[in-house]
Amino acid sequence: MAELTIAAIRSAADAIAPHVLRTPVLEAVRPDAVLLCKAESLQPIGAFKLRGAFHAMQQLPADCPGVVAHSSGNHAQAVARAARLLGLSAVVVMPSDAPARKRAAAEADGAEVVEVSPDSEERERMADRLARERGLVPIPPYDDLRVATGQGTAALELLDDVGPIDRFYAPVSGGGLMAGCAVAVHALAPECEIIGVEPSGGDRLAASLASGSRELLPTPTTLADGLRVRRVGAVTWPILQAHVARSEPVTDDELLDAMAFAARNLRLVLEPSGAASLAVALREGRGRCGVLLSGGNAEPAVLARALARPVRWQDGAGLPS
Repeated sequence: MAELTIAAIRSAADAIAPHVLRTPVLEAVRPDAVLLCKAESLQPIGAFKLRGAFHAMQQLPADCPGVVAHSSGNHAQAVARAARLLGLSAVVVMPSDAPARKRAAAEADGAEVVEVSPDSEERERMADRLARERGLVPIPPYDDLRVATGQGTAALELLDDVGPIDRFYAPVSGGGLMAGCAVAVHALAPECEIIGVEPSGGDRLAASLASGSRELLPTPTTLADGLRVRRVGAVTWPILQAHVARSEPVTDDELLDAMAFAARNLRLVLEPSGAASLAVALREGRGRCGVLLSGGNAEPAVLARALARPVRWQDGAGLPS
């Protein structure tokens, strides 16, 4: 693909429709905002990543020898599931601290798991090495226009369902989800403020927007395992720079509070990464806010920590919009 456009996102939505769930949008009404929450946590693998994986892998040639991916968890699950359904072999490179349930899910779908250290740069190097040595086709987790286009179908569905919005919140790791979604939001709601969310101490997009160039940061210490990438992708960066107004940091305490809010009010289980956009929308949201809930593969112990926290917000949330 040469360009990420709203037309390409619409085409991707049609192509992947047989394999992904058109997830519901749940409303949470706050004093100054209506949060329109796109529940990607309800996808068959528990995360939005299925969209980009299918869109990229549907375009592979019939004689593809197999695929390789690197991921902290959700992309690994997505590639493993898409590979199984498309009749391909898959190898996924995962960090040693990846959540056990995510690794088990990838293995259950038939993927070979190769373990490396927690450094996201090492994951990428190992995947490149395996691609060369075994002749496998890489399926990047974010830095690929086919993947980003597939991820953008989540925002396309949101805007098709709810109409214009004032703010759009989504988590940012390497930027594939936000790049695709930002193009869709800009096309369908051009006045909307597009806001990224990153873990405190790992806000590489915020640093890049401030400096005007792609910044490399240390791996952040955060509960949000899906947001530990050290810099945004080379392919996604110019799209993010063009469309994202700002990126906000989120603490672990805020992630846990947002997980608790989702469970109590939306009846949704979210993982920390999946609750990041909700955490910032609860903190600052105004007007009609689109909120991308990216994943629900929570470790039981982390979910228990969230549910043990005192109630911070209470309302009649949880109605389909």
